[in-house]
Amino acid sequence: MLRRLLGKVESGRYGRALAGLQAGWQWECEVRREERFEGLVLYGSKRYRVAIERRGTRYAARCSCDDAVARGVLCKHIAFAAMAELATAVVASSVHRQLQELG
Repeated sequence: MLRRLLGKVESGRYGRALAGLQAGWQWECEVRREERFEGLVLYGSKRYRVAIERRGTRYAARCSCDDAVARGVLCKHIAFAAMAELATAVVASSVHRQLQELG
């Protein structure tokens, strides 16, 4: 589902989120439930609150940045948070598989 959300992010914003990965942006998840993620995207002295919530088969996303608030778009911070959560899920499933293989 998060991949579908990422597919709706404009390519320039998506690219800036990827550049954020390389630049060392951080995602501090404060709420992680099956239907909701909320936390902070941090880089330099900047902090943006991002919330992504599943509503049925769709996701609703909010960010505290001007781009998301004033323009109502899926911003680079939302994209970055979604990428970070996808990475977390992949790592968790990989660890689970590795543990099964050991057993």
